[in-house]
Amino acid sequence: MKYYNPEPNGASKDDCTIRSITAVTGKGYDEIKRQLNAFKKVTNAKFYYSNHNPHRYVEDILNAQKITVEKNTTVADFCKTHPHGRYILDLKAHWSACIDGILYDTWDCGTEKLNFAYEITTLPYTPPNLKKQVFKYCCTSERISDTQTRIRIYDGNGNFVERKIPTECTAGYVLCLQHSHYDYIDLDTGEKHGN
Repeated sequence: MKYYNPEPNGASKDDCTIRSITAVTGKGYDEIKRQLNAFKKVTNAKFYYSNHNPHRYVEDILNAQKITVEKNTTVADFCKTHPHGRYILDLKAHWSACIDGILYDTWDCGTEKLNFAYEITTLPYTPPNLKKQVFKYCCTSERISDTQTRIRIYDGNGNFVERKIPTECTAGYVLCLQHSHYDYIDLDTGEKHGN
């Protein structure tokens, strides 16, 4: 699993639809959001994520092929059996992305059951650039193992969101405070704050 959050400000949002489409198409976050909002006129959807708007967009605009899976197939199972290609994974109330057998998401949904998948074959394609992800605020709360770290992301409004990410992701492009449960750091200024 690779931690992937293309939201331009590093905000933690319920935007899995945009994130997964961005990952498998290589298009920008704002571009996909604009396209989904424009497409809702076709489906008479109130929001870009309602009335099957994302499904219609993926099928009609991206010409994606729907792949059925056996009952009780997990996301991890699907990733293992699909080591090549780009897929949007449809779970209960969530979308994720699988690229060449690797899960791209803000949390590890590998044990979740898969409803079906969409294969994306559009070209040209640029893989996600994980080095350009932004965390507006974050702090490390617990290193779970050599491979996984639990972080708490501060949204700037007094709320924290916990995520489990590969430990390797906490070096280089994610600036965190080790073992700080309530402190956070503004990544733009480097200023430390207490709660």
